[in-house]
Amino acid sequence: MIEVLIAIALLTIVIGAVYSSFFSVHRALERFDNVSLKYHEARTALDIMRREIEGAIVKNPRSEYENKVTAGFVIKDRDILGISASSLELTSYSFRGNSLITVSYFVTMKDGRLSLIKQESPPGFQEKGYILYVIEGISGFTVETIFNNAWVKTWDTATTGKLPEVVRISIEFDDNGKIVKLSEYSKPKIGTKL
Repeated sequence: MIEVLIAIALLTIVIGAVYSSFFSVHRALERFDNVSLKYHEARTALDIMRREIEGAIVKNPRSEYENKVTAGFVIKDRDILGISASSLELTSYSFRGNSLITVSYFVTMKDGRLSLIKQESPPGFQEKGYILYVIEGISGFTVETIFNNAWVKTWDTATTGKLPEVVRISIEFDDNGKIVKLSEYSKPKIGTKL
């Protein structure tokens, strides 16, 4: 009888340890899946923005006799409740094809969470095109360029007459209490003057 009680006690301890280990591993894998998904979304978004910036133009995409629509490149320094929330608008050759697109990236807040939004449409159309949630639950979005050997958060081709030389795009998000900032650098390669 004592041997059976000792065996049951040992079995209970072993099952408890296995049960605890199983749920600890399950929670760790779930956390890893969520965090790795956030890293993947941020890297993908930065790569798409880099390609669109590399294909940016400032030349007029329409002919002289049609409505004048200038293709510009505008960076605006914004914040939402003290959080960096830049906006970027540019006209670029689509990396998916040979067509021109007007792209806007901006941050919105919904239910206390920041989301990076992309709006894309053909240049010169009055329609807004389509809107896409690029990444949700971010902690910040910053677009900067070099001007006079310093990083600045505003740029407008209507004022400067040219594209910026280098653009740095950064997305910040929470990795279990630690703010992670991923950045990508891009250099426009196509149109350089109005």
